[in-house]
Amino acid sequence: MQFPKDIFISYAHIDDESLVESQKGWISEFHRALEIRLAQLLGRRPIIWRDPALQGNHIFDQQIVDQFAQVAVVISILTPRYVKSEWCIREVNEFYESCQRNIGFSIQNQARIFKVIKTPVKVELHPEKIRNILGYEFYTTDPQTGRPKELAQVFGQQSEKLYWEKLDDLANDLAAFLENLEYPQTGGAINTTDNNGKDSIRIYLAESSYETQTFRDSIRRELQDNGYSITPDRQLPLIAPVLVEEVNSFLHQSQLSIHLVGENYGIVPEGTQKSIIELQNEVAAAASSNGQLERLIWIPEGKEAKEERQQSFVNKLNEGKDGVTGADLLYGSLEEFKSVMMDKIESIKRKQQKEEAPKEVAATVSGSGLVYLICDMQDLPDIQVLEDFLFNNGYEVVLPLFEGEESMIREDHIENLKMCHAAIIYYGNGNEIWLRSKTRDFLKINGYGREKPIGLKAIYLASPSNASKERFRTLEAEVINGLQGVPEEQLKSLLSKI
Repeated sequence: MQFPKDIFISYAHIDDESLVESQKGWISEFHRALEIRLAQLLGRRPIIWRDPALQGNHIFDQQIVDQFAQVAVVISILTPRYVKSEWCIREVNEFYESCQRNIGFSIQNQARIFKVIKTPVKVELHPEKIRNILGYEFYTTDPQTGRPKELAQVFGQQSEKLYWEKLDDLANDLAAFLENLEYPQTGGAINTTDNNGKDSIRIYLAESSYETQTFRDSIRRELQDNGYSITPDRQLPLIAPVLVEEVNSFLHQSQLSIHLVGENYGIVPEGTQKSIIELQNEVAAAASSNGQLERLIWIPEGKEAKEERQQSFVNKLNEGKDGVTGADLLYGSLEEFKSVMMDKIESIKRKQQKEEAPKEVAATVSGSGLVYLICDMQDLPDIQVLEDFLFNNGYEVVLPLFEGEESMIREDHIENLKMCHAAIIYYGNGNEIWLRSKTRDFLKINGYGREKPIGLKAIYLASPSNASKERFRTLEAEVINGLQGVPEEQLKSLLSKI
């Protein structure tokens, strides 16, 4: 259905007053930028309407209400003033009633009011009709002071970058929604159909603490750009029993859940002593126990717990005690995590296709197995003795690539981890940072898309000897002491189990 007007912007007049006399107000600049970006996405100039003469003491204008029947979407720009304005609240309610008289307020589970949060306001103060709608947060929180900082061009380069990213997210979602209204059979993200199974994969992207929101937005953007369906699609309640019930409902429909764990413990809902972050993880762990839900838990590099409760939560995850059922616990950069995430999704798709297709006999590597021998380039001259031993005992040996583009080398490394029957890290001339990086890859193996556990994960201690190697031990892999030569019997015993 087509509407004469695409968008009405509902806002409080005080929020368009500029801090700098010579510049446009925040709302005016938002209106201008959104109109241009939407025009680029839609291929036509959108009709966006707002009343620039709004004043807090004006009598509510019935002419505005009369035009709501002609409007496809309303953008409510939430601020402390907005939620206190009888006028603004009435605009929300009147548009809601108008929607009920034509095509409805919600189209394919997406509301016709888009909530832009310019300045944070407690959820319970949001207009009732849109309280449970997820908003577009045009602000960040200062990690030092905890104070919100609005996204705007006048607040510096980083703020401006985040502003344009958030505006682009909003514009893309609006364009998809408007196109779906106009062309219901060919619309964008709302009516996604994908021949590669994207429409059958739903991903639960857990709510996270404020300092990880930028990461979460980037992950959500990546998933949306690839056409995947993401939940939760509405505001989670802050009452523990109701929250658990809703999260369970979302997870029941999902094939993958993603959890970000940062520096702060997060909001604690009413009726519990656990944060919303830990609660979601616990519910997902329970849902994953039946093997139908895959999970990724990511701790971004450089993010260390700042609170005792958060440190306790992270310790439990690291120790594998609670909340790690069905999950791969990952550390690293955002780009590394995205790579693992997309590999995991590909693995889920392959699993779905295998379940739907007739069973076939899996191809196997000739011989007793494939051993991926991971080493530093400095160790190539010394590794031949171990390589020859493995080959002479019937194992195909693969070494890492050392030449080529970094992305190609990394891709080959991941493919080797996915294919091999055994992976052995040769710890000779490489330093401890190198070893730690390679050991972490053992934790990420399932996330890379590997369908079965790796038969043997080992760290081979080789010369030169040092105090660190002499006392080296780990629970993540078998330790093979080759400082005095190849321990043939130990190797044969370990390899016989793969």
